[in-house]
Amino acid sequence: MRVADIYAAGFAFLAAWGVFSGAAAFKAAGAWSARRWQMFLVGALFTGSAAACALGLLLGWFRAWLLVPLGVSFLAMLPLPCYFAAVDRIGWLHAARNLLFMLIALLCFALGARLLPLPWGV
Repeated sequence: MRVADIYAAGFAFLAAWGVFSGAAAFKAAGAWSARRWQMFLVGALFTGSAAACALGLLLGWFRAWLLVPLGVSFLAMLPLPCYFAAVDRIGWLHAARNLLFMLIALLCFALGARLLPLPWGV
């Protein structure tokens, strides 16, 4: 098994999580508010970006810039509520979540701009 396959599995898991969490927007009843549309669009960006990275790694056409939209999706998640209500209620946990999302976004941008080397040599 190649290292790229392990990363591809991780990105595929993220894409599956995006589909799972995005389904909540469809389950809620009522008209779509601006916040609900924002949650749906950010979820679609996250899911599509993770899926593109997974497919790129599996098919051998991955490029570092594919990580940039994933980083954008993590930044776009910052003002949105968390899927886990406890994270929104506990201040320090919410701050830790936002810090983690910012660090992941910065990592995606650094890898996408090739400021950091990719471990599998792409």
